[in-house]
Amino acid sequence: MRLIGSRVPFNTLTGVLDGNTVYGVTEKFARKLRSGYGGQLRMNPVFSQYGLKDLLPLKLDVPDEGCTRPNKSMFCFEAGEIRVNEQLVLTCMHTLMAREHNRIANALAEVNPHWDDETLFQEARRINIAEIQHVTYNEFLPILLGKDVMQKFGLLLQKEGYWDGYDSTVNPNVIDAFASAAFRFGHSLLPTAVERWSKAHKFIASKRLSDLIRRPHDLYRAGVLDEYFMGLMNQVAQAMDDSITQEVTNHLFKKVGARFGMDLVSFNMQRGREFGIPGYMEFRKFCGLADTHNFEGLLGTMPNETVHKYSTIFEHPNDVDLWSGGVSERPLPGSMLGPTFACVIATQFSYARRGDRFWYELPHQPSSFTPEQLQEIRKTRLARLICDNTDLIDTIQLYPMVLPDHEINPRVPCRSGIIPSIDFSKWADYSGAANNLYTNNFAYDHIVGK
Repeated sequence: MRLIGSRVPFNTLTGVLDGNTVYGVTEKFARKLRSGYGGQLRMNPVFSQYGLKDLLPLKLDVPDEGCTRPNKSMFCFEAGEIRVNEQLVLTCMHTLMAREHNRIANALAEVNPHWDDETLFQEARRINIAEIQHVTYNEFLPILLGKDVMQKFGLLLQKEGYWDGYDSTVNPNVIDAFASAAFRFGHSLLPTAVERWSKAHKFIASKRLSDLIRRPHDLYRAGVLDEYFMGLMNQVAQAMDDSITQEVTNHLFKKVGARFGMDLVSFNMQRGREFGIPGYMEFRKFCGLADTHNFEGLLGTMPNETVHKYSTIFEHPNDVDLWSGGVSERPLPGSMLGPTFACVIATQFSYARRGDRFWYELPHQPSSFTPEQLQEIRKTRLARLICDNTDLIDTIQLYPMVLPDHEINPRVPCRSGIIPSIDFSKWADYSGAANNLYTNNFAYDHIVGK
């Protein structure tokens, strides 16, 4: 039998952290997402009469793609990435970062009124991407990996000055083990129900996760997006372990009126096998961890009950799939992940930083920020992004990905100044202003006949 072409899977998205969820991956699609004035992205001012912020634009072409509409007059959302409607709280994050782009573009227009749409868009995009990179490595990865793993893989960010760690030999693309298994650790954290909380941090209501998958239409109710953000900050996450909610093992993508849907766990196993990635034991060896030729050798690495179940299913530890073994491991100290997934994920994020010529901390690149601008970017906090781009939220914990705590993660007012804001005056472009002034004087001289 002749194979037709390569069996290596390819990504339709870029591997680097470049905000493709906001801007798409092609110039043509990025143009489609733009309004064409003021550097702004297109939005839907559905709540303008209430004085509330905009939602994402309607997905009008192929409206049923990746989305379950209750009727033909209801539309889902359009963003840089097709999975924007995959589940409602993901839509909330897409909305947040699109609003942040427009907020940045407005701030830059105030500082540089002479800038045109293209300049404002590209500069706002550059800053927004830098903010995404900073929050990912400064707030998300430390919680996920722990400080020891961050240090070991060179993921700790600079506090000041430039980071000169770019390596042109490093490929920043997504490695198969990361895409098909390791980064899907989050499926273990999924709740059975997604909660909404009030601005006073009080529980309002919850909806089953399966009812929010491909159904983001709740956001068309004024104020609900903020309530979901409050829920995200206050709801307890599920443990990182080999236990997965039935909302995604029995009811994934369930059609209206159906009793059952699909099974995300079996998808994960099948995906790894279709990608052809090696098994769990091979990645333990890759990460310098102990190899074993019998199931007893896994005792201590994961719960005894899990090891026993593996021994009844598989003949040899080499048969265990990477995703299954990875989510079953006991977490490292200070980390959410066991050693194998921590290693694969840290490796990927090391590549994504060292192999990205446009990484926000770099010097000597056309895309580099000035030292003063870079210090402003370093003020970025997820808490500030939520404060600036929601309507009702006025108090928030310093680290929104961690539950509030009076001592170590207190709630503070958005307006208190405790959560810093970027000073956009560092982007003032006096050279452009001077050119404009000169041009205006030249025109004036011609008009008056000097």
